[in-house]
Order: sequence, then structure tokens, then C-alpha cells
Amino acid sequence: MTNMLSRCVTVLLGLLIVNAVAAEEIFGQYWPAYGTQKPTSLDWSVTDIGYYFVTVTNSTGFAVPKDQPEADIKTFVTTAHKHRRKAVFSVGGWTGSRYFSDLVATASNRAAFTASVLSFVKKYNFDGVDLDWEYPGSQGIGCNKVRPADSANFLSLLKTLRVALPKPYLITMAIGTQGLIGPNGAPLPDMRPYSKILDYMNLMTYDIGGNWSPTSGPNAPFRTCNSDTSVLQVVQTFKKAGVPVEKMVVGIPSYAHSYKLKSSTLKKQKIGRWTSQVYQNKTSTIPKGDKSDSNAPTPDVCNKRSAAYSGSWTYNSLISEGLLSADGSKGLKGYTRRYDYCTETPFLFNPKTKIMINYEDGQSASAKIGYVTEEFLAGVFVFDSTGFNRDVLKTIRSALDVNT
Repeated sequence: MTNMLSRCVTVLLGLLIVNAVAAEEIFGQYWPAYGTQKPTSLDWSVTDIGYYFVTVTNSTGFAVPKDQPEADIKTFVTTAHKHRRKAVFSVGGWTGSRYFSDLVATASNRAAFTASVLSFVKKYNFDGVDLDWEYPGSQGIGCNKVRPADSANFLSLLKTLRVALPKPYLITMAIGTQGLIGPNGAPLPDMRPYSKILDYMNLMTYDIGGNWSPTSGPNAPFRTCNSDTSVLQVVQTFKKAGVPVEKMVVGIPSYAHSYKLKSSTLKKQKIGRWTSQVYQNKTSTIPKGDKSDSNAPTPDVCNKRSAAYSGSWTYNSLISEGLLSADGSKGLKGYTRRYDYCTETPFLFNPKTKIMINYEDGQSASAKIGYVTEEFLAGVFVFDSTGFNRDVLKTIRSALDVNT
């Protein structure tokens, strides 16, 4: 009887632990402060952590770009707290990481940067900071400062930050699919010292395929089918580097990439037990994306001018511009919606124009979340909050909550 009671207690405790882990699955959204979406329009009802994106590094610390009103910062935080959600501000980004290496290079610089972060958190009542350094130890946009000691210095910064911002303040980081780069130019084999300090590592499991790739392909493939990188592969890489699953948050892009293919006929490719049509030969032409996409020559932060389209869409713009039905089930205007079960991603294809658009929706997000749930990962985040409609956001929230 005692043994039976003991076994019952053990089973119940196990169920409680599983439920507790599942209940902690989070949904984060990066809100682009430089865009047109108001902070009150972010769907806080489905969001656990809202990331104010972005403050950018400069030679003395970081700053809010001039086109981002201070009033929006205050509204962002107060709205989050009104809904009992967390508000975290993000530093860096693709265009804002130029000076990170300098800011963490010495103890005095790290202390000054930490003081600036603490002051910003206190001034606006943020719940923490997200460090989006793209990338420690390797080049990002093209004019970033880079040092072999970047990752080691970054760890020293995290230690200093945690003293200044003890729990329950959040310290998170957005991290590339390779992880952190060491002084030898290779990914660090052990990221445990970082994960011990960080609350979450937001895995940037997107931009795996794009117009820079040799063929067309998905933005965020679930499986490694015809590329070296996928959600599954990235998670396994971080596991091997010692990062606990409960610290990993999988990224889901709400934007799409488009390609001009060489053929109007999609070739079938046998990959394992799947037949895939998402990887096709493409031209060097980048087609125009949605109505916001421009090829007007504009200088970037490195003062390099580009006169090319990005080919980018959002899920919302695919619908609003009539390429995808309102419920996301079928393509319009000559486009056919297809779903690639190897990579678990949808795409649109127009044989007349030879344009393929690879995107994410509720179906592909649910496939990723199923894995997140099975492996007890921390949750998912969306980049960014303007791309999906409420139907997709509700699908993501429901998928996360299914086992809670």
C-alpha cells in the first residue's frame, strides 16, 4: 500500500511538473517603434512580453532614434502593464549594433553602458532589457566594430547587468542561428555561462532563406530539408552548447521573401519521405514586394546606397493587396497557395510571372509550436507585431496554451 501510494504521488508530481513547464510557455512580440502601428494596437491579449524595438547603439551608449516619439515609449509601457504584461526594451538590431563592441570592450565602458540601461529602465518603468547585438565576434551590416574578444566581453557585460537588474527584471538576448562566435571565429561550444544569467535566448530562426540564397526557399524552415539550417537544427545546436530548453524562445517571422524563378513549372524534389517544391532555381532579379517596398536609392547606416527592391511582404499585406484570401486558405490574382510539408511552410506561386513568395501563417507556426511544446522550450516570439492579423496571432496563442 505504501509503495502504491508512493508511486501515485510520484506520478502526480510528474504531472504537476509537466503542467508547470507547459504553463510557462511564453509569446513575445517585437513592436517596431519606427513603424506606423500604435503601441495600443499591439495585441496585448495574446502577448506575454512586448519588446520595444529599437534603441540603437552610439559611441557613448544607446539612444532612441528621432523618429520614435517619447510619448510612444510611455504608452507602450503603460499599455503593457494595464494588460498585466511585461514591457522590455531592445538595444541594437541589424542597423543599430555598430558600437556594441566598443561599449563592452572595457570594464569602465561596461559600467557606463549598464548605468545607461538602468537609468532607461527606471525612467520609463520597463521590466527589463533585450540585447540584440548582430553579431558578437562577427560582422553584421558591414560597418560594425568587431573584436575577437566580443563574446567574452559580452559575458562580462551580462554579469554587470544582472547585478544592476536583479530578478524579476528580465535580461534577454536575440541571438543568431550559429550562436555566439568565439575568438577563433567559430561558434562557442559552451554557452552555459550566458544562459545562466539570461532569462531567455530569443533564437532568430528566420532569414534562413532569402534573395541572397542560391535557390528559392523558406524564410524559417522547421526541418533541415535542402539547407543547412532549420528550427530543429538550431535548437539542437543550442542544446549541445549547454543552453537549457526552458531558456530558448523560437522566432517566427511575420514577413515574407519573394523570388523570381527561372521556370514557370515547379520541379519536384524528393527529400526523405517528403516531396518538396519550395526549392527552385531562381534568377538574380529581386521582385518588388508589397506597396511599401521601394527601389529608390537610399543610404544605410554604413552610408552605402542601395537601389534594389527587398522583395518583402507581410502576411497582412499579402491579404490586403489581394494575393491571399482573407482566411489565408488560397492564393488570388494568379497565385496558388501551396504547403511544403518537409519545411512546414506555405508559399504562393504565380506561373505567369514566375514569382514565388515564401511566408509563415497559422499552420506553419503551429508546426513549430508543437515542437516547442513537446521539447518544453520556453515559447515563441514574432518579429514583428505588424505582420500577422488577429486570426494568426490567436492561432499561435491557442497552440501555446493547448497543454496548459
